[in-house]
Amino acid sequence: MRRPVRRLVTGLVALVAMAGCSSSDGSPGVVPAESVGTTDPAAPSSEPAPPSGPRYVALGDSFTAAPGVGEASGPADCLRTDGNYPHLLAERLDLDLVDVSCVGATSADLRAVQGSPDRGLPPQLDAIDARTGLVTLSIGANDDGLFGSLVRSCAGFAGIATDQLCLAQGRFAEDRLVRGFDALAVQTERSVAAIRKRAPKAQVIVVGYPQLVPAAGTCDRLPMSRAEVVFVHDVNRRLADALRRGAVTAGVEYVDMWAASEGHDACAADPWVAGVQPEEPGAPLHPYAAHQVAVADALETLVG
Repeated sequence: MRRPVRRLVTGLVALVAMAGCSSSDGSPGVVPAESVGTTDPAAPSSEPAPPSGPRYVALGDSFTAAPGVGEASGPADCLRTDGNYPHLLAERLDLDLVDVSCVGATSADLRAVQGSPDRGLPPQLDAIDARTGLVTLSIGANDDGLFGSLVRSCAGFAGIATDQLCLAQGRFAEDRLVRGFDALAVQTERSVAAIRKRAPKAQVIVVGYPQLVPAAGTCDRLPMSRAEVVFVHDVNRRLADALRRGAVTAGVEYVDMWAASEGHDACAADPWVAGVQPEEPGAPLHPYAAHQVAVADALETLVG
């Protein structure tokens, strides 16, 4: 029963634990290049009108990119889809979207080239300029390999039915976790400052992370012991809180998806995130479409 789960989680670790965007063969959902043909000059243009709203830049990692949720959008390496909340929000408000979210992105990728030198993508902050009217920021789960370590050690990757691998390893030592979350709060504040320097008039909103696992108990969707679930829930909570602290210190608005996703974890009757084997379009231990809609709903009330 655990072997298929281990294969799924192994694939997920390869997806999320990289320093930059993960590679892809572009199979599911990649939009083909437009075909070249002859058109009638007298025929009316079928192209949609350009957006009338402000320029919107979305910065983030896989929880923004939403792999598997919609059709592929942007570089194949980033596994970004048009079902993510930036696309939903841009469509609702007729915004001029520039979405640079990418699977595996870290806070460092806001300023550094993402991925390998030969296939690297520009720093995410390069998408922002003085014309930008709105920026959303949601990044940090991959800093210092945190999310990848949780997946490898706590979600059945090793196939060992024990708490010891997850709870006792040095990566999750309390002092290292405290340093990491404090650093993320400071990094979030600095990232907001960098955004404001490039786009002084832009509205900046930090988007937090949702609840992945229940506060207690487990289910068939999560090959984890009860102790592991409690531990992951706590780390998840502290990760979300680090982004909140950074946003508050920076003086910008914060979308609290931790609170909004209460009762919608992977074990819930109405999950917003997948377990290790998605039951609807999405990636293991990543958001479903319902989460992306909820973020877009929250943002829509703040944008203006």
